[in-house]
Amino acid sequence: MHRSAFVSIILPCFFHLCSATLPPQAYCSSCLPNPIATTYPQNITGTINATTSVLLVPLPYARSLLPSRFANSILTSAYARFNISTKLYPLVVESVIGHDIRYNNFTIVADFSSFRVTFPFIDRLGDGYSSFRYTGYLYLPPSNPLAINGSQEYGFTVLPGYFDPPDAAYKFASRNSKNTISSVYIPASAPPGSRHYKGSPAKLVGATHFRPNLTPSPVPLSFYKNVTNQIMFGNNTRVCGKMISLWNTSITTGAYEPRAVVGDVLLSPPLVPRRRIWRNVPGVQADRAFLEVNYLSCEELKGWSGTGSGDSG
Repeated sequence: MHRSAFVSIILPCFFHLCSATLPPQAYCSSCLPNPIATTYPQNITGTINATTSVLLVPLPYARSLLPSRFANSILTSAYARFNISTKLYPLVVESVIGHDIRYNNFTIVADFSSFRVTFPFIDRLGDGYSSFRYTGYLYLPPSNPLAINGSQEYGFTVLPGYFDPPDAAYKFASRNSKNTISSVYIPASAPPGSRHYKGSPAKLVGATHFRPNLTPSPVPLSFYKNVTNQIMFGNNTRVCGKMISLWNTSITTGAYEPRAVVGDVLLSPPLVPRRRIWRNVPGVQADRAFLEVNYLSCEELKGWSGTGSGDSG
């Protein structure tokens, strides 16, 4: 696909300010219900409908994107077992909507979208084998203060994002098309941290355009299971989060099994130094259940590798 075609599919204002009204976050009516809420009532549970994609970038480039204290803490041997060259690094991009998030069988937070670049296989503890995943910047809808405040506790730099679509992880490019698109915008005039964005001109900071992958993917499904279950941390290095993503529940199996995709990913500052489009990016689209345990000491999670076939890669 030529660059101009990709631009026209996403939005006419792709490389410009967009004066249209930004859509508010909405309930995901197409998402499947939380299948584990009654099984784990004393935990925060929900579903994540996501496109998870992998940018296979040169290792020195990946190091340049990380904070200096983690730049030399990449466990290349840990991802080499997925047949990924140690000269490359699997930078993970996730476009997500969280749905039906419950605790004690009560909905505790409204559905919300997010967009992030994560760095898996980081030797956060310096033990040479425990893989953690680092997130620096996280785009969230400004209308969800619970999600914003919870994310900031980890030291994520939370930025205001408006999502298209506002009620799903992605939408189809056109009627009868199997290609999917998603995008996130920021208001050009609002300062970081501001809570008032409605009607502001918008600038695109992230976008994806995927199609079904009909050829063998260079990244196996076991890789996605692994990285989505690594312990997460941000710039608050005192606390970490254990989000267990289950890939074997009713919403990720049978008719709803993960779909391999390939396509294009656009990222802009501050996610990367300069705006860039990556081509032929492999990914997976799936709806998965999750169980979350928040604000744990990072040291007590040494050696974490999942609980079984549903969340281990």
